Amino acid sequence: MKILVTGATGFIGSHLTTALVDKGYDVRCLVRKTSNIELLKKIGVELVYGDINEPKSLEQALDGIDVVYHLAGVLGKWGVPEKLYWDVHVHGTKNMLEASQKHNVKKFIYCSTAGVTGPAPYLPQDESLPYNPSNIYETTKAEGEKLVLQYHRENGLKVVVVRPEFVYGPGDTHTLGLFRTIRKRMFILIDGGKAFLHPTYIDDLTLSFLLCLDNRQANGEVYLIAGERYITLKEFATIIAKTLDVHSPTIYIPKRLAFTLGAVTQFAGTVFKFSPPLTIPRVKTLCRSAGCSTLKAKEQLGYCPVVRLEEGVRQTANWYKENGYL
Repeated sequence: MKILVTGATGFIGSHLTTALVDKGYDVRCLVRKTSNIELLKKIGVELVYGDINEPKSLEQALDGIDVVYHLAGVLGKWGVPEKLYWDVHVHGTKNMLEASQKHNVKKFIYCSTAGVTGPAPYLPQDESLPYNPSNIYETTKAEGEKLVLQYHRENGLKVVVVRPEFVYGPGDTHTLGLFRTIRKRMFILIDGGKAFLHPTYIDDLTLSFLLCLDNRQANGEVYLIAGERYITLKEFATIIAKTLDVHSPTIYIPKRLAFTLGAVTQFAGTVFKFSPPLTIPRVKTLCRSAGCSTLKAKEQLGYCPVVRLEEGVRQTANWYKENGYL
């Protein structure tokens, strides 16, 4: 079986690629000339240079491929042009689907996000919720997901959609700021930190991707993937603080004040061209609850998170320390 991975140099993609190689699969990775490929060279995968927004470059990448893991994406962060989200998550996904169809790919596994359904009206949320994205990242991921499912319905392409929630672990620099501010005792709990989040350790997400590979029941299905339990932001911050051997966060500010501060710093960042520490979208994220039911994934894929939250935080903190981030 020949497998192609896009986004293989990213946090999630690098873990998945390593796991596939460890399992003995023949893996090819689509990479750009600007990508950091040191890890991929080290583990010995085949590399093909190209870009999901350059259809001609996909011909060599898809030649002889049986399964595609499409993980290429743009993280939601300050200063990213909206056009880039549309180019990567929507137009790029469509190019990959067309190329996969042309080359008779047997299965197309797409990494979406639990955020495509927006703020959860109830917890735990499940796959029955309608699309209701609340920002450009979620909107474009939702449109990409719709394209994947459309190709399944209309063209018969076998697909699986995986929706992970708040992924963290060794190699992740997206969550690094949270660890750093807690270590410096500067983390602010907005609205008491009572919003829920559902941390998912990278090894558990990787397991879910592997389970999709040979599962016929998964064809055309969407799966929420999350960790062992959802907890409040305050509880999560307390676990991190305990792991780092510092006092738990004690700075609290009301939601309304947080939005005011976010608006001010966001405006300043726009004017003076710097990345603001607090923005309105960030305040919304910190005040928004998320908690996922993984019952469908458990019943159909056999998925079961194996890494306890405290252990996952410990391993993540150790990686940060060992690599000079903390």
